[in-house]
Parts: sequence; structure tokens; C-alpha cells
Amino acid sequence: MDESHVASRTWRVTPDPLCILDRQGCFAAVNPAWKATLGWTEAEMIGVPYLTFLHPDDVDRSMTAFEKVKSGKPVFRFENRYRAKDGSFHWFSWVAVPEGDFFYCTVRDKTEEKERERIIAEQREEASLREQFLAVLGHDLRNPLGSLIAGVRLLSREEQSERARETLRLMQTSTARMSELIANMMDFARVRLGDGIGLDRRSHNDLGKRISEVVHEIQVAFEDARIEVETDIDDEIYCDAPRMMQVLSNLLGNAVMHGAHDEPITVDADNRDGQLTITVCNKGTPIPDVSRENLFRPFFKGGKHASPQGLGLGLFITSEIVSAHGGHIEVTSDEDLTCFEVSIPAVRTGE
Repeated sequence: MDESHVASRTWRVTPDPLCILDRQGCFAAVNPAWKATLGWTEAEMIGVPYLTFLHPDDVDRSMTAFEKVKSGKPVFRFENRYRAKDGSFHWFSWVAVPEGDFFYCTVRDKTEEKERERIIAEQREEASLREQFLAVLGHDLRNPLGSLIAGVRLLSREEQSERARETLRLMQTSTARMSELIANMMDFARVRLGDGIGLDRRSHNDLGKRISEVVHEIQVAFEDARIEVETDIDDEIYCDAPRMMQVLSNLLGNAVMHGAHDEPITVDADNRDGQLTITVCNKGTPIPDVSRENLFRPFFKGGKHASPQGLGLGLFITSEIVSAHGGHIEVTSDEDLTCFEVSIPAVRTGE
């Protein structure tokens, strides 16, 4: 097979656009790949200046490169954008070599590569914004809030007027809600941005005490809440205890907001058959079926009759924490009682 036949076959079948330009910058020849890439036929390109197809922002650079090749110097890996017949633009990388009065060019379509580069750049920017966002929540908001909480607690221990005590109680409620919102927003950001809910599982023999502390914090923040606790935990529990207390706090906050204010909230916790079970129940209006299906979706707040407080993230974060532990949540709700039952493995598995 002679070289001319090989060259002719390559010209026809290569997926990369090949062309010959004359000294006026017009297409003297194009191979079939141009139509496959841009949609223009050979008849629509032959004799037409290359400037006709250029993106307006690339004209000056391309003219400079063409002057270089006209001076007898080859051009390597020059990039510009060409307009397709459908109006879109493709990124091309050119190699142009002068020979006599013509310029022989090979072109590689880099559109997909450029798109990948753009996506990677956006992901890097998003990651940077994520770090800034979490830094603001984790430090710039939490630290001053922590000082405010400490100050309110200190003042609450001192003799105050009735009006001052009521003000401090309202401040305690507000700071507790703010702290919960910040924690939930940080967890939501981690989940949605790919980091997930991180766990630090250890063996704990003080879970009953921790549960009592969470209940006390809720009662301090919501003086009208009545919470009855019963625990039967007689073994070490292998879990991320702070995270599980976050689960309990979210469930109690949900019960306080949506339960009957004149009825007690009950908390039961026990470990049996290698499972830790925590149940939070409250009386009040039952959860509608349509709402029950969406309870653990982010930003779901229970419909038009829901409390305006909060972001609707508490139950979502709760479900993520329980799922990260390999556990599950069951919800029952009727005219008598609404209960959230959380169950997780209480012993170390082969993780």
C-alpha cells in the first residue's frame, strides 16, 4: 500500500479535524471530521476565512498565531474556540505547519477536557467555600455564643429581680436554640458536601448520667417542659456518646415544640440483646401521614401548621447520626401518643 493511499485513508477516517489553510486564512481543504465535530459541511467551509468560525474573544489571539505561521514558524498547541452549526462553541488545540503557500493543520477537540477542568475548578472553589462556611459556624459564631451562654449561666446564679430572672430565662432559651441551629447547620453542611457524619465510637459506662444531663439542659432552656426519664443501662455502650446525646436533644426539642404543653414527655433508655434503645414520647396532635413520610428530609418543618422556630434540620441530622451508627428510627403516632424509637448496636462489631 503506497504512502499516498495511507495518507488519503487517514485523512478520511481520523476523528480529529484536519485542514489546509491558504495564505489568506481561508480553508483550502477540510476532512470529514469537521462535519462530525462542528456540523459544517465541506462546501460550507471551503474558501471561507477561519475568522468566520471563531469565538469573538479569540479573534486577536488567533490572528497573531496565524501571522506567526505565515512567517514560516510552526504553531503548537494553540487553543481557541470554534462555533458549531448549532451555535455552541468547541475548544480546539491546533498544530499548524507551513509548507509553501499553504498551512497544514491538525486539530484536537478539547471541549470535554475543558469542561472537566471547569468542573474541577468549581469543585475546588466549592471546597474552599465549604471550609470558610464551616469555619464561620465552628469558630466565628460558636465562640461568641459560648461566651454569651457562660455569661447567662453566671448571672443566673446570682440574686436577680423577677424581671431579670425572666429575661435570663428567655436568653437561656434563645442561646440553646442558637447552639442547636449552629450544630445542625454544620452537620448538614458536612453531609451535603460529602464529609458525612463523623463518629468517634468508644465504650461508655456513663450513658445514663449523660442522658440525665441532656434532659436537665432541655428543662433549663424550656422551664414549662415536664420530662420523665427512666433508664436501664447496666453495661458499657459502644457508640459516639456526644452524637447520641445530640440525637436525644433533637428528639426532646422536637417533642417540646410539637407535644402537648400540659402533658409530660417521657424518655426511656435501655440496652438489651446488644442494642441500645432510646424512646422519646409525647402526647398531642398526631403526625399526619403525609408529614410522617417526609419527617427526616432536610428543611421539612411539618407543613403549614408547624412551629416557625428552627430550620427543619433536627430530625434529618438525627437520622444521619443513627444511620452512621448502623441503627434505625421507628416513628409511631396516634391520638394517644407520638413516639420516636432509636435503636443502635451497643457493642463493638467487626468494623
